[in-house]
Amino acid sequence: MKIWLNDALAESSALELGADNWPDGFGVFETIKTVNSVPYALNRHMRRALDGGAKVGVAIPGEERIRTAIDHLMAENNHSVGRLRLLFKEDGTFIATHDPYEELDHNLKLCTYSVQIDIKGVPAKTFPYTSRLEILKSAKQQGCDEAIVINSNHEVCEGAVSNLMFYTDGMWVTPPITQGVLPGVMRALVIENLPVRVRKIDTNDLSHVQAAIVLSSLKIAIPVQSIDGRVMPDLQVSQLFAQQIREMAVRTSVG
Repeated sequence: MKIWLNDALAESSALELGADNWPDGFGVFETIKTVNSVPYALNRHMRRALDGGAKVGVAIPGEERIRTAIDHLMAENNHSVGRLRLLFKEDGTFIATHDPYEELDHNLKLCTYSVQIDIKGVPAKTFPYTSRLEILKSAKQQGCDEAIVINSNHEVCEGAVSNLMFYTDGMWVTPPITQGVLPGVMRALVIENLPVRVRKIDTNDLSHVQAAIVLSSLKIAIPVQSIDGRVMPDLQVSQLFAQQIREMAVRTSVG
């Protein structure tokens, strides 16, 4: 498989990549959905990478260099639906990979997971991503598709690898960044373009949730079937709103 390494296409064997194409060391990364080799919301992902790099001291290459890499990689690894990953290592190495992505076609089961989350400042999207993948693994071992991470203040934070939205009291709400939430690209698009409020959510609120949606740059928006085994009573509400989000994502990303 071809990857992009610094300034040219290379065989993946030219770089020691771990499971799921993760490199060693520390850095900032972005994961982006592609449809017919068109990346969704690329400008927003690039801005977030710059913000994240500034926070943790990782230099991000210039826009022209990144776009050149993406163009060459898309031409080499063409997928109808793909996962583009941009990785910027602390030592200056720039890696891009593009793999096929299989869309999820079922509603998701969530389970709560209490974990110590640093809620001082806005988190950056960095690797190693081990801690988040371990949370996801734990959720799947319990028969769930994704976790609901509860921070040290007993507040609902986010998923292991996703942002979350909940329907309660007749409105859609999502936890604020101040609760330790990663500023997801899809989350931002939803807040800006659709009737979703940012509001503190604690663990007691979960028992009153009538519907929920998982958001991410890959999943876009997927309805939640159950939380800790409790089936969502208004599943149709989430199905309809998830469709609106998907339509909005196309308009704002490639339309």
